[in-house]
Amino acid sequence: MPDVSPQAQPVTPPPASAKKGPRGEVYIHATWCKGCRICVEFCPPKVLAMDENEDHPRIVAPEKCTACHFCDTHCPDLAIVVRKLE
Repeated sequence: MPDVSPQAQPVTPPPASAKKGPRGEVYIHATWCKGCRICVEFCPPKVLAMDENEDHPRIVAPEKCTACHFCDTHCPDLAIVVRKLE
């Protein structure tokens, strides 16, 4: 039976607009990368984008990384490493 005593305080969740920090860090080994764009296409939060020459990816929004590992698991050259933050 739930506690309905006067001392019980309701638990309120944090507001939906509260910003969360990144859950991962992305590292790109540019010398290993052939510029296939697979990592950019598979990144759901759009952390990566191609550089101005369109030959290598770059990290444009590191704060959005969710550590989903879509970019590094799809990279055929193993040029991307995602480290999960704790």
